[in-house]
Amino acid sequence: MPTTDDYGQGVNIASLTDAPDASQLARDIANGIAPRGVMRFASAAARGAALSGATAPVDGMTTWLQDVNRLEVYDGANWVTPEPSLASTTSGLSVAAGFTAIDFYGFRQGRMTTIDCFISRSGGTVNSTNGNIADLVICTLPSGWRPTHSTITSCWDNGLVHGGFVVGVDGICTLRTASDDIASGSTLRLHVAFLKTT
Repeated sequence: MPTTDDYGQGVNIASLTDAPDASQLARDIANGIAPRGVMRFASAAARGAALSGATAPVDGMTTWLQDVNRLEVYDGANWVTPEPSLASTTSGLSVAAGFTAIDFYGFRQGRMTTIDCFISRSGGTVNSTNGNIADLVICTLPSGWRPTHSTITSCWDNGLVHGGFVVGVDGICTLRTASDDIASGSTLRLHVAFLKTT
């Protein structure tokens, strides 16, 4: 009578009292381990053809689809791509002279990153002419929270005035435009979202 593995995974282990049968022993081991590892299939169609009937998928079964390079897990009803873990930070923002950091939030899940900065203008008023201001560095994002492929353009506002800024792969955020003067003491809210390439 076979027993099961020590890890509680339901893999049958042949007993010494079983009749010798190397072929059955190898099959039992392979059939016990294969559905508990990451199975590779050429496509979802190939997986569907292989995993049916007696080998139908069960909760937690994991596969790799070679045509789309994607890991999927069976949740009991559907094959789903596992969500990457969520990372966050509230530290590491460096502000330029003339500005004071109030709050900083960075969130990353997989390759998607969102950044929110709340920064007060502690220097003098920044004058706007027809919506334009001289390029003005406001802050630098911490390493690991910067775009990886190109400069990203986004928007900022302070409740009354709004404008645009850019953030480069070096993490430097530069104000480029303002709909009106940026008064001393006003709080600028910068928000940017981007996909990292690495």
